[in-house]
Amino acid sequence: MSGLRSKRRRRRFNFIYIKLLFLLLIIMIGLPLLLVKGLDCPWFKDDKTPIVHVWQEDLSQLMKMTLEEYIKGVVAAEMPVSFEIEALKAQAVAARTYAYRRIVNNERIADHPEAHLSTDYRSGQAWISWESLADRWGLVAYYRNKKKISQAVDETRGVVALFQDEPILAVYHSTSGGRTESSEHYWTSSLPYLRSVSDPYGQHSPWTHSQITVPSHVFFQAMDVSSFDGLQVVERYPSGRVKILEVGGKWFSGREVRQRLGLRSTWFTVEIPHTNSVELGVWGYGHGVGMSQYGADGMAKQGYDYKQILKYYYQGITLKKIY
Repeated sequence: MSGLRSKRRRRRFNFIYIKLLFLLLIIMIGLPLLLVKGLDCPWFKDDKTPIVHVWQEDLSQLMKMTLEEYIKGVVAAEMPVSFEIEALKAQAVAARTYAYRRIVNNERIADHPEAHLSTDYRSGQAWISWESLADRWGLVAYYRNKKKISQAVDETRGVVALFQDEPILAVYHSTSGGRTESSEHYWTSSLPYLRSVSDPYGQHSPWTHSQITVPSHVFFQAMDVSSFDGLQVVERYPSGRVKILEVGGKWFSGREVRQRLGLRSTWFTVEIPHTNSVELGVWGYGHGVGMSQYGADGMAKQGYDYKQILKYYYQGITLKKIY
């Protein structure tokens, strides 16, 4: 009888041992995949979270993920992780609102109608995978930075910015240069929540003011003129940004000058120190409409929370948790 009991104990021990080994194997394989590659685990999904279709430009493939998963990649790509946590939260809400608006309005990428958004920042918002960030940052910085970004997104989960109960066009830019711009002065539509506001909070940005020199032949080719005749800023918007520039008998909008010369913004001055080049002083970086990212960081440094930041740059909005 004692031998039978001994065999039973050994079998029970072996069974428990095998279960523990199996559990350990799952942890060793599954946990790194979850942390490093952001493995898509349907058993962790919340049915209320919208699914977004994203065109991954670098790999030419369609991705499907929850909106919250997408926003973490946008925050990591669009805003320096060194920024204050409240600025990162403001970025998360702005990015979520921008994407959510496209989902509910069924807006699609022109070249890829199967996708709501693209990872190409020129057609919306930049996005980067956790795997790419691990390669960029290294293991130690990766875990630290991922935790901070995840905190900013998780603590604003489901929060979007609304105007008259509709998700706003939550555009943003790097640096205003001292004042943001009204939407109709860069695009065509006048949106009541995208008004020009004073922005003294982003002075720590390296792009608050920059000076560039453009060789005359490069300037002539880019602007399609043959001389500097009549070079002057004809009119500016109240923000200081250029509305009309005249040169060589032609008139150009400030936005067109920016695009032709590759300037950081439409807020610039222009001088001809000699016939071989043009000197341009440029304020800010980006279109200047909506939230200034460096301004958001500056406000956070002064103690403002993400709600106050968003309501400052987007006039008259309300913030609502929709899921």
